[in-house]
Amino acid sequence: MSDAAVDLGATDVWGLTTTAGFHAQESSTEDFSTESLALAADGDKACSNEHNKGENVEARYKYCGTTLRTSLGVTLTSFGRIVGTGAAAIVMTDLEINMPGNGEQAEITIRGHRHTTNNHSATTNPTNVFNVASIVPVASGLGVTALWVSAGETANTASRASATLSISCNHVDKEANGGHFTAESITCRADGTMDYEGNASTITPGSWLQILSTQSDENEGQDTSQVTAHQYVDAT
Repeated sequence: MSDAAVDLGATDVWGLTTTAGFHAQESSTEDFSTESLALAADGDKACSNEHNKGENVEARYKYCGTTLRTSLGVTLTSFGRIVGTGAAAIVMTDLEINMPGNGEQAEITIRGHRHTTNNHSATTNPTNVFNVASIVPVASGLGVTALWVSAGETANTASRASATLSISCNHVDKEANGGHFTAESITCRADGTMDYEGNASTITPGSWLQILSTQSDENEGQDTSQVTAHQYVDAT
């Protein structure tokens, strides 16, 4: 008996090509549906119906290029767009950029979903899109590029250890006659987290809101700190 013919490899779901420096690491789909249940008088099942079917889709990439913001291209300038057509059409709802530091490559994860009935369409009913390019740092893809300016870094009292930038929109789907009917994406929000070796201080806010800092001071290791903040982007 020979080995089973099981696929080895990850699918480039979102069209982030290797020529732009992206390499798919893993991808996944997860079915979703809603069950409508009617109980009989004795509490047993009388009948049921499954509706509002679709798939959640996710893909994770590593980046081997040198200009991350530029390479991401339309993913940033039209975040929330619909990729593909017909039954394969997926609406983008979440983007995460992880910069692990220590000279490691940046990781990009993109999530979205598609419907079995009345698929999303970029031509007949396109959703709102958002230009989030200015939020993403002009990064080389290696190490940690600042999401905001910290005086602690320029004073050599803190150094960037890792950073995560998460961008999402509130995608509202409407159902009719047991299937997907229409949808819109609203309220695009970006959440940033930066971890430091040492205590970062005096963050320059720019467009960032609710800047919160956590400081750690211990007797068995160097000081560390973490800063979180968020901002919003209007639809284009």
